[in-house]
Amino acid sequence: MRIKSIIGREIYNSRGWPTVQCELILENDRRFYSNVPIGVSQGSHEARQLYDQGDRLWGRGVLKAVHTIDTIIAPQLIGREPHAITMDLELIKLDGTADKSNLGANAILAVSMALYRAHAYLEKVELFEFIGHVCGAETVALPFPFFNMINGGLHANNNLQIQEFMVVPVGTPDFRTTMEVSATIFHELHNELKKNKKMIVFGDEGGYASDVDTDEQAIEIITETIHRVQERYGYQALIALDVASTRLYDPISKRYIWSGKKIIFEELVNYYEKLVAQYPICSIEDGLAEDDWDGWVYMTNCLKEKVQIIGDDLFVTNPSRINYGLELGAATGVIIKPDQIGTITETLQTLR
Repeated sequence: MRIKSIIGREIYNSRGWPTVQCELILENDRRFYSNVPIGVSQGSHEARQLYDQGDRLWGRGVLKAVHTIDTIIAPQLIGREPHAITMDLELIKLDGTADKSNLGANAILAVSMALYRAHAYLEKVELFEFIGHVCGAETVALPFPFFNMINGGLHANNNLQIQEFMVVPVGTPDFRTTMEVSATIFHELHNELKKNKKMIVFGDEGGYASDVDTDEQAIEIITETIHRVQERYGYQALIALDVASTRLYDPISKRYIWSGKKIIFEELVNYYEKLVAQYPICSIEDGLAEDDWDGWVYMTNCLKEKVQIIGDDLFVTNPSRINYGLELGAATGVIIKPDQIGTITETLQTLR
C-alpha cells in the first residue's frame, strides 16, 4: 500500500500557538494524522524548529514548515510504501544538518510521526506494539505518570522560582487508579489554596498559578494536601519538581539568580538537600543549567541516593549528550521528547 499524498497544515496547540500537522493518505484513502508538540521552556541544544519570523503571530507562524512538507518532503515519499525507519533516515540526510535547521525539526517530525502510524497500520499492529518492536522490547506497559499541580517560572505570573510542582501517586495497581488519585489531589489542592487565601488561577501547563509566596510554601501546601487525601481516601503520593534552572543561570558569572540573590551551584544543591530532607520529594528535573556539567555531577553525587536526578534541557533527547552525561555520572534519568531531536527513529535510538 503506497502513499498517495502528504499534506502539511498550520494548526494551533492548547496555548493558542501555531504548530504543524501532517496528514498522510494511503492509496486506500486511509488517513493518518500527526501534530507536533511545542514547549515553552526549550533547551538551546534542541533541534531547530522552522518558524516564519516577521510580524505575523510574532514570528511564530509555521507556514514555512508547512511549505517544506508540501514541496520538499512529500515529493520524496509519495508513491512509495511507508517504511518509517528508512524514510526517517532519508529525511535526516535530506536535511543535512546536525540540528535539523534546514528543513526544520517541526516539519520533519510531523512527517515522521505520520509515517510510524501508517507503517504500524500496514503491519496490522497497534502503534505502541510497532514502537515496542522497533525498540526490541519484550513487553510494553503504560508509563508511570507525573501530574502538574502548581506552576511557577515561565509557566506562571507569580514569584515561584521552580517551574513545575508535580505529584506522583504511588502504590496504585493501574493507570486508571493513578489518574483518579491525581484528580483527587488536584481538586483537594484547590480547597487547600482557598484555605490559605490564595487566588485560584491557572498557569501555562494547567496547574494552579496562585500567588504563593515562596517555593517552600508551594511544596508545603501540596504536602498538606497529600496528607489530607491519604487520611480521607487512603491514597499515597510523592512530590516531583521541575526547576527549569537554565533560565536562572548567568553563564558569565556562573551564578544562579535565585529570588534576587546570586548563588553558586553548591548553594543551590544545598537548598535542594534541605527540601528533600523536609518534604516527600522523589524527583528533581533540570535542577541546574543545561551546560553546568560540573554542577550536575556534584548534584548527582549529593542526591542520587535520595531522589531521581532528571535531565531535560541538559540532554535534549540527544544521544551524544546522554552518553557524555553517562560518562560523567551527571544524572540518573532523562526526559525523552521527539520534538527535541526531530524524528521518531532517532528518539527510539536515544531510548535504547
